[in-house]
Amino acid sequence: MNGVQHRTMIVLSLVVALTSLVVYGATLTQVHTFDALSYILDVSRKPWQQLFHPHHLAYGPFGALIVSLARTDTAQALQWANAIAGSLGSAVLCAIIYRRWLRVDLALLGALSCAFSYAYWYYAVEVEVYTLATLCLLVVLWLVIEPHPAERRWRVSLAVALAGAVLFHQTNALLAIPLLVRAWPGVRTGGTARRGWLAAGAGGILLVAGAYLAVIIGVSGFTSYTAAHHWLFEYVDSGWWGGNASFSDVLLGLSDTLVAGWGTYIGIILVVLTTAVWSSTRTVIKNWWLLIWLMTYGVFFSWWEPDNIEFWIAVTPIAIILILTPYATLKQWDVRFVGAVVLLAVTFGVNLSAIRLRGDAQTDLQRDIARAVAAASQPADLVLVPDGLQELYLPYYQQREHFLSVNAAIAANTTWQAGCAQIRSEITRTHQAGAAVLMASDFLVPSLAMQQRYGLTPTAVTDCLFDILPLLEPVPMPAGVPAEQRVPTAGELLRAGHLTLLTGEPLGWTSANATTQKHATGWQIQVGLDPSVTSPLLDVVRPRRIVIDLAAEGTADRNGQLFVATAPNQFDEAHAVAWTFGAGRQRVVIDVTTLPDASHRLYQLRIDPVADGNGGIVTIYGISLE
Repeated sequence: MNGVQHRTMIVLSLVVALTSLVVYGATLTQVHTFDALSYILDVSRKPWQQLFHPHHLAYGPFGALIVSLARTDTAQALQWANAIAGSLGSAVLCAIIYRRWLRVDLALLGALSCAFSYAYWYYAVEVEVYTLATLCLLVVLWLVIEPHPAERRWRVSLAVALAGAVLFHQTNALLAIPLLVRAWPGVRTGGTARRGWLAAGAGGILLVAGAYLAVIIGVSGFTSYTAAHHWLFEYVDSGWWGGNASFSDVLLGLSDTLVAGWGTYIGIILVVLTTAVWSSTRTVIKNWWLLIWLMTYGVFFSWWEPDNIEFWIAVTPIAIILILTPYATLKQWDVRFVGAVVLLAVTFGVNLSAIRLRGDAQTDLQRDIARAVAAASQPADLVLVPDGLQELYLPYYQQREHFLSVNAAIAANTTWQAGCAQIRSEITRTHQAGAAVLMASDFLVPSLAMQQRYGLTPTAVTDCLFDILPLLEPVPMPAGVPAEQRVPTAGELLRAGHLTLLTGEPLGWTSANATTQKHATGWQIQVGLDPSVTSPLLDVVRPRRIVIDLAAEGTADRNGQLFVATAPNQFDEAHAVAWTFGAGRQRVVIDVTTLPDASHRLYQLRIDPVADGNGGIVTIYGISLE
């Protein structure tokens, strides 16, 4: 290029960068993906040493650095970082195309087609890693299309760009295949060309390997190969990704990458138009190694997760360059070139509408659900959510931290049996603390993906919670918000006055010096020396009477006692009432107003059925507050 052409390229690139940045800044999304909220919460809360994700190692600490420099809202800081990266990537692509064909119209068409394709645009206004990784890929592309392996600056730049692409997203290790093809002619000729390519490749590998070793050994401090391997390959070993590809999934991913909703139609028109141009011009692809790049990524992502548009961003610029190749032979106002410009305009309009709709907080159902759940619960309540965004919406938008999903329970325990045990344990612990449990209606119905991933049957969750389901009560929810159900607090259950609520193993009650067991009509307790059963935290207005329906059989002692706590887990004789068992089943009515501090709240109950059970049986049929 001469001086004028070089200046034209710079001006064009600046125009594309500024245009893209203005559009991105005006359309920053306010509705975030699961991964985006994960990054926001991680960067907001965790020390930088805990921000190294094995599959995009650089993004966590990069985000922490950006937030510390911006000193503003974490989400906005990271979104603007992506918007800037997206606009710079568009500018680099513009420069690549102009340098290749020296045509202003072609450079603008190609760069803006990439900038305003749906996937590239959406992730440039979101908080995710893919735009930054794609910027590094575009820098690599700029450097290797017209390589200068004899120059040290080129070798260093390529090594850094390669390392950046891989460290921002591990899948960019796939670059090794097309770059080996691209470098082979220079490597084969030997001399400075061979040394330059090998130095750049070795430099990139050393930077990546050094970064991973520094994190594994220096930052994370893994003490065994097993721990490091688990950290590195957790996604691969999970079985969640890869192997379930279908042609329809590939078409869906590609169409939505191009245009939201209309991608199939626009894609068909583009293929027909480009085929017509190609057949009439008989264009020959000079940079044929770009096909290797496209095929390498295309084959992998078609297997890995083909319907996920975020992965196809990496091949969008390559596809655009290949598609533009025959158009470079057309005159500026050729009707076929004008047709491509019209397609770009339609793409922009459709994607602008889709980006605005998807990013509008007013239409965010997940936010409405989180708001409604928070309004219907207390901070200590356990919220059982389906496998979805509520795991992040609740802490991010409503500052609710006590929640659990089927997916999280299994992921933390590796098997459904252990996951079920954790769910039950969390429900019990919540009840013991005097809080309620909220359950989303679809918590009980594992998704098809969950069934496939973990082998869950449709009834697995309901079977796990079979004895808790009868306690569920509907919770009023606003129109349009999915149904929620609620397990009342222990105090509310006793307040309801149902003596049969303790049938079977009572939720959240604990025993000492006794072995409890389920019984057809009550709670059966084999009692030893000084046995007791203690209620969960009740924290209700102290009732006038406490009614206990019970019976004792075969015990050495016949004297029972009820303690009323003055504070959680604080019992004393001054706040106790005794009784003597008669024959058979009996109903003990205790006048609580005779106890000191009768106006205070009822925090907790402890029942000492007998002083010496001697292996006998005490059956509690029910307790109620009146």
